[in-house]
Amino acid sequence: MYCVCSIELKGNMHMKKLLLVEDLPEKADEIKKEILKEFPAIVIVEKSSYHSAIEEIYRHYNDYFLILLDISMSTFDVNIEENGGVPETLAGKRILEGMYLRDIPTKVKVVTMFENFDGKSISQLDKELKDDNPDSYDGFIFFSFKKSDWKKQLTNYIHSII
Repeated sequence: MYCVCSIELKGNMHMKKLLLVEDLPEKADEIKKEILKEFPAIVIVEKSSYHSAIEEIYRHYNDYFLILLDISMSTFDVNIEENGGVPETLAGKRILEGMYLRDIPTKVKVVTMFENFDGKSISQLDKELKDDNPDSYDGFIFFSFKKSDWKKQLTNYIHSII
């Protein structure tokens, strides 16, 4: 009887999935390492371009409790046939706009290394994204390879929404 209950409980456990949209492999690896250290049961799905991200979000947004989104990325995934297309400074903003138009409410936290985007400061862009996407956009975390304060911000944020 005990084993049956144990199996049933295990089978009913809800798996948490997170979508990481990041085109810089080293940055993606650091983010994944930090999340999995604190939350080993979270499943992380990765997309590395504007097109692969919107395709995943539009089709499977209900699968994710959170999207970690870079702002600047390539248009397409880099592979043998594709060089990544054009680097897009505000691709993440366009992804958020598409989510808003489709009423996709999944929480989005921007994780960026840049302080300026097409002449806008991160604080200006943050206000704009909050105003334009009040249901999904939930602020930003400033990523750095040299500093580690982003790690605590990220894990605290995930704790707060799980």
